[in-house]
Amino acid sequence: MGVQVKKGRRDRNVRKRATVYTSSYRGGASWFVLELAAGMAAAGGDVLLISPRADPEEREALVTGIRRIELPRGAYGEGSKLVRLSRTLMRILSTFVAYARARGHGRSYVISFYDWLIVLVLQMLWIRLLGGHIVYVVHDARPHAWASPGARRRLESWLLKASYYLPQQLVTLTEVAREQVINEFGRRGPISVIPHGAYSSSEIPSASGKRNLLAFGMLRRNKRILETIEGMRVAVADGARATLTIAGGPHKEDVDYWTECETRLLGTEGYIHTEIEFIPEARLDQLLAKCDALILPYEEFSSQSGVAVLAACSGRLLVCTEAGGLGELIANGLEAVVIERPVTAETVADAIRRFDALPIEQVQAKAERSKAALDHYFSWVRIGGEYLKLCRRA
Repeated sequence: MGVQVKKGRRDRNVRKRATVYTSSYRGGASWFVLELAAGMAAAGGDVLLISPRADPEEREALVTGIRRIELPRGAYGEGSKLVRLSRTLMRILSTFVAYARARGHGRSYVISFYDWLIVLVLQMLWIRLLGGHIVYVVHDARPHAWASPGARRRLESWLLKASYYLPQQLVTLTEVAREQVINEFGRRGPISVIPHGAYSSSEIPSASGKRNLLAFGMLRRNKRILETIEGMRVAVADGARATLTIAGGPHKEDVDYWTECETRLLGTEGYIHTEIEFIPEARLDQLLAKCDALILPYEEFSSQSGVAVLAACSGRLLVCTEAGGLGELIANGLEAVVIERPVTAETVADAIRRFDALPIEQVQAKAERSKAALDHYFSWVRIGGEYLKLCRRA
């Protein structure tokens, strides 16, 4: 006779199983999913990861020992437009096959980031047909910029709404985003709020006291880069000693915004420096080590900022608004130099002047107290446990 497994124990093991998916392989999107999968596994979950291999390769260490269905990376890399499109189509098709294979692992699918909305909706329908339970992580309730113009935007809006109706469970990173999904899109099903975890990073030295500010990440309108440039100009004219580095790539749906920002840089060469490109992890560590604080004058923002979480948990002061998840960070112990809203050149300049007036000892003390307050809140193991609870409801 074979060994009999008690039904209750078998059911408990099944409820610990989860499939975690992303199409992303680099940047904060990929990093988020790898940390989440690792956190869920560390919290006791039996995790199957569906994703491309990460770039940089070193991040693969996060998911060592986790079962994997590896996807092709898609459009990025060398080759003609046709070759890159073929790669993307291959990844999309292979994802449908991977979802079917993963159904034998368990019912729960945790989905974060996607190629295109129409593909996401088709994938969700496919999972529902397979009898799966979808936990969808909503990073931004409303897109920073719509991908389609005119009449096609109505289709895009409908697809976005469908992506909020098809999952049995939604997760937002902030309470503000949760309310937005309910009020603007009419979602009536379960929505949980689970914060963005803290990315693991290299040891960052103490702030140098050179008054270096860093604006980092995707250069979108709601990050108010234009007002930051003008605010620096005003603050320096008033005698502030601060300098600013702007690092990151333009948002692909609104590349004209950075072109507009560039026109305002004339005459700021002595105190504003730019690196307008994708910033790899090693360079990000260098930028964090060089700066004394990060500046985030965000508006029209309902999500959590991975940049803010990384900075705070790396021991860097934040000069920021209280928009979206930034306000929730402050409520949970972040000591920031607050930028008043609505964001203008003058409100940014005022915050820069207040930052500039702080003795470096106070800058470092605020950063250290913030890190201590937020470390547990942003533990990936704790966060992974919260996702497992949602998966066990399937």
